[in-house]
Amino acid sequence: MLFRLFFFFLFCFSTAAISLAGDSLVVKLHFVYGSKPRRAFKSVEKSYFGGIHGGHVYMEIGHDLFSFGRRKGQWHIFSHKRRVVGCYRLDSNLVWCGDTGRLKITSITIPVTAVQMQQFKSLEQQYLKASPYDYAFFGMRCAAAAYDVLSSAGICRKRSRAGIIAKNFYPKRLRLKLLKRAEKEHWQVERREGRPSRRWEKD
Repeated sequence: MLFRLFFFFLFCFSTAAISLAGDSLVVKLHFVYGSKPRRAFKSVEKSYFGGIHGGHVYMEIGHDLFSFGRRKGQWHIFSHKRRVVGCYRLDSNLVWCGDTGRLKITSITIPVTAVQMQQFKSLEQQYLKASPYDYAFFGMRCAAAAYDVLSSAGICRKRSRAGIIAKNFYPKRLRLKLLKRAEKEHWQVERREGRPSRRWEKD
């Protein structure tokens, strides 16, 4: 009887281990492209912050949509140490699902280890409590902030703050680097076309 119980528990443990090994952990980067209204639609389309070179970067970590942006629309030309207007936030859902919004988006799925996922979650909790930097035009914005999180979790190369800003000045620069890696490392890439009433940034 004990012999049978031993093999039963051994079988259950092995099955659980195989199941865990088969479960892949991923982090997704969603790049919303910069855009501006086409001439014929200026009366019904808004001008977004940053225009063609604007856009936004969302990090999908587990079930959270995590990103860095402006607090109450405020921003600085150069970063302030005392009056920080940048903040990390969580969005409750993917607002571009289905036809809602019709934004142009490229999504890159990055496989991560359990240790890296733990680091992502730790950074998320830490940065939501207090932003480690200000939001500034010549400073940290969404793309540079995304690179900071990726490098802190061991996905991208570590750089100085100035190096992060210079190499990831706006979303397209980070997007092109990650698309190049995606092709090399066989990461999944999904693309959604934006609505025709806007002129969208191109890769």
